[in-house]
Amino acid sequence: MQGPKVARVKVKYLGYLADLAGTSEAEVEVKDGTRVEDVAPVIRKLRRSDYVLLVDGKGAEPDTQVSDGSVVVLLPETGGG
Repeated sequence: MQGPKVARVKVKYLGYLADLAGTSEAEVEVKDGTRVEDVAPVIRKLRRSDYVLLVDGKGAEPDTQVSDGSVVVLLPETGGG
């Protein structure tokens, strides 16, 4: 008999956000109701305008819920002109 399946989310940090997080990629176990800010707490140290956040390839917010198999990507906001 197997135990309950463990739900996992992959988190990818790009650019200087990898330096802040101390890794470029992590796999995190999650429970129902887990939000992006729970699996990528480094974003709590940043202004929302400092980064772009994707969950499964779509724009997201820190309070977006994640589920088993989700891929969270954080990349620095770029600007210029």
